[in-house]
Amino acid sequence: MTDRQTDPALDVAARALAVVLDLEADDLRADSPLADLGADSVARILWADVVEEFAATGRTPVIVSDAVLGTADTLGALADHLAPQLAGHRAAAPVEVP
Repeated sequence: MTDRQTDPALDVAARALAVVLDLEADDLRADSPLADLGADSVARILWADVVEEFAATGRTPVIVSDAVLGTADTLGALADHLAPQLAGHRAAAPVEVP
């Protein structure tokens, strides 16, 4: 299993979801089921907004697809969508997340 320390996309995804759901990011894993965490459709939209805001300081915007929000069933699935987009951010600067 991938861990947040070695996967920047999973780290951003977990930290953003923790903000939205008022959870501890350290308690979230890639295989955490979104439904079990309470991430309904509204929470997923808010998650996308938080991720896009976190990444706004990078040179390339991060865009979260509506299709991914509707089909992702785990935190890891959300992170997988972010990984290619965040790769450009790592080269420029780390994505800051509270």
